[in-house]
Amino acid sequence: MNRKLFIFFLMAATALSSCTEPEEIVDGMAPVYGSPDDFSMIKFEAPRPSENHGTIVLYQGYVFINEKNNGIHIIDNRDPQNPIRLGFLRIPGNSIFHIQDGFLYADNSIHLLIIDISDIKAPKVVSFLPNHYENSLVQEVFPLGFSGKFECARAEKGIVLGWEKKKIVNPKCFTN
Repeated sequence: MNRKLFIFFLMAATALSSCTEPEEIVDGMAPVYGSPDDFSMIKFEAPRPSENHGTIVLYQGYVFINEKNNGIHIIDNRDPQNPIRLGFLRIPGNSIFHIQDGFLYADNSIHLLIIDISDIKAPKVVSFLPNHYENSLVQEVFPLGFSGKFECARAEKGIVLGWEKKKIVNPKCFTN
């Protein structure tokens, strides 16, 4: 009887183990998340190289160039023969913006932000419309310049601030 019981458990364990797929663990990239409600991340920074360009807006002699999901490059073009890179307005999650009457209207993935740019080097968030872009949280977000498998971004965790190298278990996303 013990032998029959042992064989039964051995067969059951073998059947169960053959049904589960082994975990795939790879070196990849994982998103670093932040809260879309943390407006302290929105700030004017030193100029930096531009990567993933989006919208371009001309306003009062300045050129504003969106860097998708990161913010806006600001260039002083009042002397077109000598443009000067002033800086970068960091707005994590930003993909679209518009400027009118000294205010920059931009998304940070979920909210519509209203930013006073009367002092171009000291922009200030003066107001926002909460959850204005609620459905846009499912973005095409991936690590730029990376080729391989990565952890898919998940909107319920927040907005993607950047990427870090990490061991990824059963990755579902990849880029070539």
